[in-house]
Amino acid sequence: MPLYTYIVTYNNSNYVGQGSHSNFRGFTSDWSRDIPDNALTGFNSNLKKQLQKLSFQGEFNSVPNRINVWEKSIDLNGKVFKIHAIETKK
Repeated sequence: MPLYTYIVTYNNSNYVGQGSHSNFRGFTSDWSRDIPDNALTGFNSNLKKQLQKLSFQGEFNSVPNRINVWEKSIDLNGKVFKIHAIETKK
């Protein structure tokens, strides 16, 4: 299975995680569940619960002029929560 790197940005802070899945959508439950509380500025267990529900909504879009890179934005508590998924190894 390919290795995917996911980069999340929220409230001017970033977190990077990785997981092996059959496709870039296969890690939705992982990246939303695996972010530690306080890994992002203002992110806590209550926001994590909201994120886990919202993470399955909406679509990932290909990033223009990039190969095997997708992105998605979620409105989390009135702030943009952005996810980039990058296929980093086959």
